[in-house]
Amino acid sequence: MLKQIKSHYWSLRIAIDFFLKRRLKFFGKNILNRLWPWNRGYYALLNRQEKSSYNFATDKHAVRHKHSGDSGWDNSKQSKIKHRDYQDYQEYVVHQQQKLDEMLAIKGGFSKEVVRIYRLQFYRRFRHLSRLLPTQATIICLGARQGTEVEVLQDIGYHNAYGLDLNPGPDNPWVRPGDFMHLSEADNSVDLVYSNAADHALNLDDFFKEHARVVKTDGYALYDFDCSPSPDGFSAVHWENVEDVILILLKYYKSIVHFESDNKWRWVLVKSPKR
Repeated sequence: MLKQIKSHYWSLRIAIDFFLKRRLKFFGKNILNRLWPWNRGYYALLNRQEKSSYNFATDKHAVRHKHSGDSGWDNSKQSKIKHRDYQDYQEYVVHQQQKLDEMLAIKGGFSKEVVRIYRLQFYRRFRHLSRLLPTQATIICLGARQGTEVEVLQDIGYHNAYGLDLNPGPDNPWVRPGDFMHLSEADNSVDLVYSNAADHALNLDDFFKEHARVVKTDGYALYDFDCSPSPDGFSAVHWENVEDVILILLKYYKSIVHFESDNKWRWVLVKSPKR
């Protein structure tokens, strides 16, 4: 019942935004998603990547034999934040690249309903950005995978938004190949970075430090932190308390603009990187 109430609430909020802010593209796509029986556009292309002969138990990449949800962790240190026991950086990269490959082979990406849920979730994150940033702002979404967050940003007018991922998949219109641990963007060049993939970072200090490097002096960073009690098969770090992660984040930014809880997620908007 509570989930239904929340769903109706956000549907009403989005409808109000449409009439007040004229966000026709976002709203129109959501209507089509409801009415059309299949995925469309890039999501339909991803659906066609499904391999009926794929068997995860026998066909999974060798790195997945070592790294799964509960295996492949470094248990030698007593720490509030746990890390994978990667042999080297290349093993970390290969492990992270496998996530989309597996998803496409097993089920062809995302169902129409899952895409709709993701679009609503990202809209809730971004709907207030117009108060902070002009539509010509440069926004990069880090660890964006198939790029739904970029699609939503572009739908609401941020046409200079793009994503980076170690494995953006085939012919991705929204996401470029890139490593969020080693960005090619220049210092002080980006208005906002967004990521919901901090649990896929090799090292959280280096992760936040690198993002702060590219954010403008008066720019922002927005992070979604997964607060699931157990790590997924591709998490590179895992924390018990998200507050420990936010303390690391605040080593690199001057102030918190907004903090909110949303189901299993905690999301925080910070401003002005420390130089």
